[in-house]
Amino acid sequence: MRKLTFIAMLAAILGACTAKVADKAPESVPVHDVFDRTGTMVRHDTLRPVIWLIFSADSTFEGGPAALDALDERGLKANFFFTGNFLRDSVNSPIIHRVVDGGHYVSGHSNGHILYADWSDRKVLVDPDSTLKDMRANMAELRRYGVNTDSVTWLVPPYEWIAEEQVKTLADSMGIIAINPTPGIQTFRDYTTPQDKAYRDSEWLLNQLYEFEREHTLNGAFLIIHLGTDSARHDKFHRYLPSIIDSLTTLGYSFERLP
Repeated sequence: MRKLTFIAMLAAILGACTAKVADKAPESVPVHDVFDRTGTMVRHDTLRPVIWLIFSADSTFEGGPAALDALDERGLKANFFFTGNFLRDSVNSPIIHRVVDGGHYVSGHSNGHILYADWSDRKVLVDPDSTLKDMRANMAELRRYGVNTDSVTWLVPPYEWIAEEQVKTLADSMGIIAINPTPGIQTFRDYTTPQDKAYRDSEWLLNQLYEFEREHTLNGAFLIIHLGTDSARHDKFHRYLPSIIDSLTTLGYSFERLP
């Protein structure tokens, strides 16, 4: 499987980070991939109306069975990213086997779900060598479930937050590309609870998603929906996954497994 080097990633950033998707900006220059300033990929294959559904898990995954049912009913494959914590908990074994055996893309979300970089300035909190050790431990847990980690190309960093030095180290040493939700799409806030200042209910999240689609398209978007959230959040956004898939399919989008 093709692996991108960090140099190639930087070249792509220079050519793509300010471009718009072609479908709704016909005078702009089409791009294949978009990266943020750290070298993390935030859109992939923007020349097609394809959406990459991203599901991650560390401690909770109550929406997993229903999500897999929705995918199976529509013959779709998605992309799952598990921490070592999640993989080590034997309670999760049946659902993990179902994901792996179902042919979905499966990769890592770190071993211990530790914050790699400071929230305010992305200052490195975990040095590059320790980042590698953490991800290699995550890969070892994936292999226990039969995942061929030699063909793993993509990972979602813990808390969807990472520093440039860590992105470079993972790309150079493991051939792995860090990916994150497409900026501007707010579905990632489905983890919030009513007492949080950043709380958004599901209706708000749905409206924002469709408004973003109208203004920017979702071509090549990484769309993250948390299948496990705090019990204090009763308004579980993942319950809307079937209607999201059906609505966006009607608009001409496909949902695919990462290569």
